[in-house]
Amino acid sequence: MTFKPLPDHALQQLADEQLIAYIRYGRDAGELGASRRGLMFLVYGYERDVKRRLSLKVPAHVVDDLAHDALVRAIAAAFAGTSVGEFRNWLHTIVDRTAVDFFRRAERRPKEAILPSEHEGEEGAWGAEPATDSEAGAVELRIIVEEVLETLNEEHRLVIELHVFGGLTACEVCDRIEGMREDNVAQIATRFRAKLRARLDPDGGAEG
Repeated sequence: MTFKPLPDHALQQLADEQLIAYIRYGRDAGELGASRRGLMFLVYGYERDVKRRLSLKVPAHVVDDLAHDALVRAIAAAFAGTSVGEFRNWLHTIVDRTAVDFFRRAERRPKEAILPSEHEGEEGAWGAEPATDSEAGAVELRIIVEEVLETLNEEHRLVIELHVFGGLTACEVCDRIEGMREDNVAQIATRFRAKLRARLDPDGGAEG
C-alpha cells in the first residue's frame, strides 16, 4: 500500500482510528514529517481530556500550563501503538509524568530571578495561557516550538530539552551540564516559556 501524505483539511476529517493508521503508515514509509503532522492532530483532539486529568492531580492555577507542556511533550515524542486504547494509555502516561514532574520541581525549585528582557512580575505578566484553535494548534505548535528552540544557543536548548520536555529537576540538569547553575536553569525555562507564549499569541501582551 502506497502512503500518500494528506492535506490539513483531510486530516481534520479523520477519526482517531484513521489518524493512528495514518501515523503508522507514514512512519513505515519514511514520511516522518507527515506522520508527525498526523500525531499533532490526534494529540490536540484530546486537549480537554488532558486538562481534565490534570485537574484531578495538580492545583487549578497550573492546569493550563501543565496541559501545554504535556501536549508539547506528546507531539515531540513517538507513538508506536496501533489502537485508540494504546494511544490513550500512552498520552495518560505523559500527562501523569508531567504532573509528577511538577511536584518534583516544586520541592526543589530555586527562586527564579527576573531577566532584563522579561516583564516585571515574571510569568503572571503574560496573562492567561493563550488559547489556540485545536486544529490549527495541532498543525503549528511543534513548528513554532522548534523555531523558538532555534533562537537559543546549544547549551540553553539542551536545558529546555532536559528540564521542560524531559522533566528533570534543575539540580539534575546541572549534574548533566558542566558549569550550569540551578537559578540559570530556571531563568532559561522562564525565558523559553515567555518566547513561546509570545509566538503563540503575538497580540496577547499588547494593551488595547
